[in-house]
Amino acid sequence: MTFLETLLSRIPEDGIPVRRVVMGPFWTLVETPVGTGLASTQFADLPTHGRHSQNMPGAGHLTSLTARTLAENVLEPPSPARSVGLAALNAILPRPARGPGLTPSNASDWLRSHAHGPRIGIVGWFPFIDSLRADGYRLDIFEKSPTTGFALTPARARRLAACDILCITAATLLNDTLDPILAAAPSSRKILVGPSAPLTPGALTLGFDAVCGCQVRRPAPLIPLIQQGACFRQLRRESPPSALRLLTLSRAPIP
Repeated sequence: MTFLETLLSRIPEDGIPVRRVVMGPFWTLVETPVGTGLASTQFADLPTHGRHSQNMPGAGHLTSLTARTLAENVLEPPSPARSVGLAALNAILPRPARGPGLTPSNASDWLRSHAHGPRIGIVGWFPFIDSLRADGYRLDIFEKSPTTGFALTPARARRLAACDILCITAATLLNDTLDPILAAAPSSRKILVGPSAPLTPGALTLGFDAVCGCQVRRPAPLIPLIQQGACFRQLRRESPPSALRLLTLSRAPIP
């Protein structure tokens, strides 16, 4: 099974209701009684209007579904439905327990604590790239191609395999590229990074040494921001500090 199929299979059919589904141009939020999940809004490579335009199936009626049913959309092709599915999955996955493996930190902290000398492969773009380079870390950047996304070519696969650590954007969960990347570098240490990342212990059993994501603690202040097109930096800047926090779930605590 794929990474997402495995996580989904671990969610019981327990009838958790959906309180709210909010989809903005950049972020999608699903709120349930047990938690709230975020996912980057993903659009298909299809028209946005006309007879064959992309759409969100069931729009207007999603809160009548159980959270588990809504999460099944994570298996849809890259589309708005997949974003809703991932946000729902993130809302109901088991939460990490408090302890030394759960820290209020981000991916840059983890990399600086674990990457003294190794070659770091970065799949995607992150704001800490320039500071890592300035501090002398050896980086190999795998930026998204406008034609192939993060899909592997033989040359990319060889470069990935040569990296000691891989920092992988959670956007790969939405565009069907995560599993080939994991397979291309089985010996590399890996971290999954971004607000879409499933911050759950199950992710550590499926090939990751750490997951650097966020926890939504108060969804209400985030909703108007998402509706009005806020990016994640704006969500953090414009919402109260208690609304969400960055967390790293790691196999081993950061020294």
